[in-house]
Amino acid sequence: MLVHQAPACRGVLRKLSFAAIVSLASFAPGTLALAASEPPLPLGSAAPALALPALRDEARSLDALQGKVVIVHFFATWCEPCREEMAGLSRLVARSGDRPVALLAVDVGEPELRVRRFFDKQPVPFPILLDEDRAAMKAWNVAVLPTSFVLDGTHRLRLYASGPVDWDAPSVLPLLERLNDPAAVPSEGTLPPLND
Repeated sequence: MLVHQAPACRGVLRKLSFAAIVSLASFAPGTLALAASEPPLPLGSAAPALALPALRDEARSLDALQGKVVIVHFFATWCEPCREEMAGLSRLVARSGDRPVALLAVDVGEPELRVRRFFDKQPVPFPILLDEDRAAMKAWNVAVLPTSFVLDGTHRLRLYASGPVDWDAPSVLPLLERLNDPAAVPSEGTLPPLND
């Protein structure tokens, strides 16, 4: 069994007193047997509401993406693992092409100007939502940055990761594609950790 302690950012997140440990038990075609620390939200539960202003365009909401697999990714520009993960997320979006997979990246607790300056230097091909008052972070019980949730087409929580994810791992895109098939949806799991 491979145990990975995620080098996540904890700085201003007050409620975290321990590191997230993600354990990868096994992964075989057609099955998903992954274990991890307790998820911030119950796996299989409906996702909390999410409607936030976007950095470059109109507000975005989770409701508008019904029928798509959605990655909801919480991050901050001051968080080094979060910054490192942005390139992998950009490559994942490019690889997903016309597949019904959407990404909502939620910046937590930073002023719009700071976020805008960061993404002016490092543009990404997905929307950046602004959670300046941390209301979404609280609603989703996020205690570690980065934290990613993967929702199936009905927007039930199927996978999560507290800490950085290796979005370039060969297993990620097929795993996301399987979430579009209700018969093949795993009941729980995590995403592959980003190697140190």
